[in-house]
This record gives sequence, structure tokens and C-alpha cells, in this order.
Amino acid sequence: MRKFFCFLMVLLGVIACSVDASDIPTLEVGQDFTTSNVRVLVLDTFSVKLSTFKFDSINTSDSERLLVGKYNDDYLGTIECNSYFELSAATTENATTPYTLPNDATLDSVALILGYDRYFYNDTTLVSHINVHLLSEEVEPDDDAFFNTSTLEYDTIPLISRRYRPEPFDEDSLHISLPFEFGNNLFQLIQQNDINDNEDLRDNFKGFALVPEKSDNTSVIGFSKESERTYLRFFYSVPEEFEDEERFLDFAINPFPEAPNAFNKIWNTSMDSSLNTLLDQEDELPTSENNDLSYIQSGTGYATKVDFPSIRSIYDIEGTGTVLSALLRIKPLRASHNEGTYLRDSLNVNVLDQNNVITQVITTGEGIVIGKITGTNEEFSDVVYEVPVGVFVDQKLNETVITEDALVLFTKDFNQTVDRIILQGEDNRDFEARLEITYAIYDE
Repeated sequence: MRKFFCFLMVLLGVIACSVDASDIPTLEVGQDFTTSNVRVLVLDTFSVKLSTFKFDSINTSDSERLLVGKYNDDYLGTIECNSYFELSAATTENATTPYTLPNDATLDSVALILGYDRYFYNDTTLVSHINVHLLSEEVEPDDDAFFNTSTLEYDTIPLISRRYRPEPFDEDSLHISLPFEFGNNLFQLIQQNDINDNEDLRDNFKGFALVPEKSDNTSVIGFSKESERTYLRFFYSVPEEFEDEERFLDFAINPFPEAPNAFNKIWNTSMDSSLNTLLDQEDELPTSENNDLSYIQSGTGYATKVDFPSIRSIYDIEGTGTVLSALLRIKPLRASHNEGTYLRDSLNVNVLDQNNVITQVITTGEGIVIGKITGTNEEFSDVVYEVPVGVFVDQKLNETVITEDALVLFTKDFNQTVDRIILQGEDNRDFEARLEITYAIYDE
């Protein structure tokens, strides 16, 4: 009876997957297969369990950009990014030697130049605001790094507020004129040799916090941390010099600091009670309790956990077998993406332990495994992520001690963007998340 049941399962699997017998080759997969009639089955009846969880913290002091902005998201609530950074002397072409100014030099103006790095998320056609605040505490991390949850104290009244419409592709930078009094105070301290090095500067000027307006519902913009593109510039003149000769002194973010000197605070505030249950990294929100949806968002820390509870049922198929390939196919929700909240074309794939801590980066002989988007429909109706999970499936089928390891999906640049993806779950009528395994078996 058992043999009949197994035969029936195999037969149904073949029929369900429309595999023509004439298309099934006789394979030689190892020595044991050389004298056997190998059958290849494509199986997609395994259960797939998706859930959302949130990383406790993400290192944002390793980020290559500053993120500033705020917008309201239909799924994750209000997304906000603040940047904090200190500055030190930077020598560029035509710039004055660090901490050296002529005695007869006079300040003309001072400006903060923020170089666009072409990253944006959400609607850049709307007018945004940047409030430039002076830090009131030094940029010194407690644990050798700053995280998306870190913060620093700053003056509550902004030094200046700048209203602007972001143009990350049409303009090189955003020019923010700062109050003359602020600039002249530092200028004179340098001129009088009261500021001679970076430590002296830090004692008198700890850095900036860039904060969006509370009422903003616009976009998040990326600005470069490179000293040639983002800097504080003092424009000055010297008597009896040519009027067209521009003199300036620059301060920038040190690219090789002894300790982290810049970071982004990134967080969301949601009215969704289900999301608010994700208080610790171990907490999970299954798709069955979230309208059959799972979330991924860089910066804030949301990620999608993927488990295959019934994977070992493959052993119910009679005969010795081996997994030739395994593919997770999962679809982003069509209505959740547009030109502003665009889709990334790939997904990172790692292994989680039972506490939702990453323990392994999945690799093959071809390199790190990533999920790739397929489909070319501009409205995303035919777009699906295909994630090769054969290595993980093989590990699960061959582990001697059964573990609660699972997969985690998240976006590239997880610590320096706010990209988000809304994934359809395993019971979605439009497209069910599914695991497809190509399995070769032979009779003993």
C-alpha cells in the first residue's frame, strides 16, 4: 500500500508539473545513478511560510551617504531620516592650508554644500525642507559604531532652514547659505590661532544635524560624504588681491577617521498595531496576520523571513533522490510601487538562526547567491523575484540535528537606503509565494 501511495504521489507530481515523459532524460548523477532509470520531477506543493521581523539595529556609520528627508508610506507609516556628522579641515584645489588664514583676510560668506549622490526615494517633485542644527555633543560612538537607532543632542532652534525642491539628477549639489555671524566666529578663531587643529575645532564646533521639517511628506534624499562634494566652505577676500581670485577654506567629513564621524538615524512611526508588536528582533509578524503581505525596508530594519515547514516531506517519495535545484518564486505587490517607490532588481539571501540572527551568507561556486527580478512589464504586473535556494534546501534535508534555521530576504545597501518591497504571501490569489524543487530519483 505504501509503495502504491508513493507511486501515486510521484505520478501526481509529474502530471501537476506537466512534465512530458519524452522530455525526462536518463541522467548520470554519481556512480549510483549509472545503472538506474532516473526520473526528474518538478515539485511545487511544499508549504512556504513568510513573516516580517525587524533587526534591532543597523550600522549606519559605515554608510557612504547622508540621508535626509521624511515621507508617509501607505504600509510602514512615517519614514524619517536625520544625518549627524562632524567636520575637519580639508585641503582641495585652491583651498587654504588647513587652519591658516592671512591676518588681513575678511570673511565674505559661509555655506554648507551638500553634493547629491543621485539617491532618492518617494516624490522629489514636492518642496522639502532641511533644518541645519548645531550639534551640542561630540560625534563619539559608545560601541565603536553608530546605528539607525542612534541619536545626538543638538540645538533645538535650527541655525538655518532651507526650503528646496530636490534635483538629484539635474544639479550637482544643494547650496545652503549659513548665517554670517556663525561663520565669522569660527573664521576669527582660526585667524587668531585659537583653532589650530581638528581637536580645537571640535571644542568650538561639534558638527551638524540635518533634520527634515516635521510637516514634510515628500522624499528621502541622499547626499555624498566625499570631501570633494560635501563640505562647509568659508569664502573670504584679502585686500589688494585680484577681485576675481576666489579664496576659501573648507571643512569636510574625514574619509579616514579614527572613529566613526557621521551616521544616519532612520526610523518609522506606524499607526499599524500589528507592526508595533515587533519590539524585539525575535518577534515576527506572519503574513496570515498581515493581509497576506510581508515587508522589507532598508534603513528601518524590516526584513522578510522565509521558512519551508514541509520540506522534509520530500522523503515520502519512494526511491533514492537528490535535489538538482530549488527556486523560491515570490511576487511584489503591484499596487505598492511606482516611480518614486521603485523596485530594486535584486535581493540578498542569508540564513537566520532561531533568534533571527544572520549566521550564513549563502554562496556557490559562482559566488554569493542573490534573488533576481524577472519580467519586463513596466507596471510590475508580471514581475517576480526568483531566489535560488538549492544550497539551503540541501542543507536542511541533510542536517543530522533538525534546526529552526530559515532564510532572510533584504535589499542591497540595507544600511544606506530606505528602499522597501511589499511581498505577496503564500496564500495570495494573484500569485502565491512558492518553492519549486527539481528532484531526481531512482528506484533501488
